[in-house]
Amino acid sequence: MVRSILVGLLASVLLLLSLPGAGAQDLYREVPVTNGGPLTGEAVFAGPPPEPYVIWVKKDAEVFGEKLVDERLVVSRTGKLKNVVVTLEGIREGKPWPNPHRPQLLNQGGLFVPHLQAARTGAPVEIINRDPVLHNTHAYLSGRTVFNLAQPNKDQAIQKPLKRPGLVELMCDAHEWMNGWITVQDHPYVAITGADGAYTLADIPPGTYTLTAWHEKLGKKQAQVTVAAGKRQRVDFTFSAK
Repeated sequence: MVRSILVGLLASVLLLLSLPGAGAQDLYREVPVTNGGPLTGEAVFAGPPPEPYVIWVKKDAEVFGEKLVDERLVVSRTGKLKNVVVTLEGIREGKPWPNPHRPQLLNQGGLFVPHLQAARTGAPVEIINRDPVLHNTHAYLSGRTVFNLAQPNKDQAIQKPLKRPGLVELMCDAHEWMNGWITVQDHPYVAITGADGAYTLADIPPGTYTLTAWHEKLGKKQAQVTVAAGKRQRVDFTFSAK
């Protein structure tokens, strides 16, 4: 009898953990933050800035043109590094996500737009084909398919949930050069550097955290930081070519 009860309880727990978003509320709790502090900084590239990379279009060039900008490594003339994900690790409670939170992923001009974005665990992402050609958006998390969508029609839109946190890699099975990323997080303390290399994380509850900066080509950097109430701190990250 006892064994049957335990087996039943275990099955129930496993079922709950398998549901979309299960456990997300246990990992992060949204609370008012009145005594938080901001973190700011820049991501920079060490050494001479590389020339902009280009993609030579091998398919549907009559739609996209002969070449496109490669967004996998974008460095300004002053060495500022774009598309770096800066994340506060180990935070268990803090400010809420922006409302509404409606991430979109466009297949547009032979590229994923945006190339890199952040989304909340469990949120649906809307995938839209803005081009008059077939796109097939294929998303992977840790090597496993998250979704695989064929969209043959212009302006066709499909929503898919992002059930688990992590770095989701995007590819187009119809256009081999297309790639992008979605960083899926339980908490909103994540930022992506723009063309100026800058980031800001606001309203962080006081405490000690690990700050992580990740770039798809240049790897990962980490720094320990202690946030004090109302005190602005700066943490910069320097990346170099491998």
